[in-house]
Amino acid sequence: MNNMKQYLGFTLLEVMVALSICAMAGIAAMQVAGQHINHLSIVEQQAYASWVAENQLAELHLTDKWPPKNNKKGNEEQAGHKWYWQQKVVKTETADFYQVTLVVYESQKYQEAVYELNTYVTKSNTK
Repeated sequence: MNNMKQYLGFTLLEVMVALSICAMAGIAAMQVAGQHINHLSIVEQQAYASWVAENQLAELHLTDKWPPKNNKKGNEEQAGHKWYWQQKVVKTETADFYQVTLVVYESQKYQEAVYELNTYVTKSNTK
């Protein structure tokens, strides 16, 4: 008979490989969770910015001024944050029909639009 004792269990190398696999899986899970949170933040920003654009469109429909002013700019507070908007107006072939694009920005520099709303207005749409 052999006098060597039989040892049961894992070697140090096997334990280290198993720990490294678990660590990589944990890192991947954290990255996925971080990307998900970032995506939710972007969706939230777009929702607030859409409300700002829709508010400006409602004000445009309530105004007496015709035709709509091109490059009109302003700001509005929504959800505790100040949003900056710009109104771009394009004349169409019909005199009483204009394309209006409301662009909402997060910065006063009016760069990197968060949301754009395109619509058409007619003279009869305004007050």
